[in-house]
Amino acid sequence: MAGGLGTRLRPITDNIPKSLIPVAGKPVVFYLMEALARVSNDYILTVSYRYDKVIDLFSGKSVRGKNILFSVEKEPLGTAGGLKKVEKFIEETFIVGNADTIFQQDVRGIVDFHRKNKNTVTLGLTPVDDPSEYGVAKVRNGRILEFQEKPKTNPISNLANVGVYVMEPEIFDYIEKGKQVDVAKELLPALQQGGKRIGGFRMKGTWIDIGRPRDLIRANVFVAGKATRKVKGSRLKGKIYLGKNVRIGKNCVLEDVAIYDGAVIEDNVRIKNSVVYDNSSVGGGSKIEDSILSFGSVLGEGVIISDSVIGGGLLLRKGGKIEGTVVSLGEDKPGDY
Repeated sequence: MAGGLGTRLRPITDNIPKSLIPVAGKPVVFYLMEALARVSNDYILTVSYRYDKVIDLFSGKSVRGKNILFSVEKEPLGTAGGLKKVEKFIEETFIVGNADTIFQQDVRGIVDFHRKNKNTVTLGLTPVDDPSEYGVAKVRNGRILEFQEKPKTNPISNLANVGVYVMEPEIFDYIEKGKQVDVAKELLPALQQGGKRIGGFRMKGTWIDIGRPRDLIRANVFVAGKATRKVKGSRLKGKIYLGKNVRIGKNCVLEDVAIYDGAVIEDNVRIKNSVVYDNSSVGGGSKIEDSILSFGSVLGEGVIISDSVIGGGLLLRKGGKIEGTVVSLGEDKPGDY
């Protein structure tokens, strides 16, 4: 499922769909497709927002030898409605995944669990610290008893839906054609009411949903490898992703960062736990922490940024300071900001 708007990631998603946001050098959707390649023969990508960019990326290509079919939703149909649209292509057990997630679990585990328990649907679940951010499920003996969507108080559990499902074709009988229908909010409760067995499989390892800026940073750092490249006169610490033609000046300290193709980092810069996307420029003496610079951002000298997202193509003048905010394309902030 690659049709999400990515509203919480704007302005990064102003011009690209969330599924194509780079994570350590490749679009996030690739991680899901590579994980599913172990058990699937073909892919169906449901796309909506900026669908042309997704189709262009995969045009004439395969992933690990698998075929790719696109289902374009000119008007979003929801997660379940999108499945109904491709019903005619599905005749056996199938796997559904959100294109904005990264996980370590081998999907063969959830498929085996699903078949062993003869479930109609099996959800991947993982414990989270803050259940209010996610849909959560109450599970007993591998069977889901109750769902709760983003509980503000009194969550029924801390087991969050990771956006990975194994399903049987009979679920299509519970989805009205051409309507906007959500898997978690509408389809799963309808299946339960119909007496269908819905299982919960606890996923092992790390799971990251890149829906928020801090999680996009976390995903980039998680996937990046240990710093192996050396930059004369500067220090690289922790996990580092460096794209092509990146220029790093002297006396810089970079720790747990992803810096993409064509980025320029001038002298005496400090960057920690952040992402600097393609063709961005960071002026000398600047400090960046817990932040994202979108494509083509330009920082003057001595700029300080923390816990913020800077829109693509934006110029921040010398000495500017930004903390805890989102700055969108087209704004020109003076140095005393």
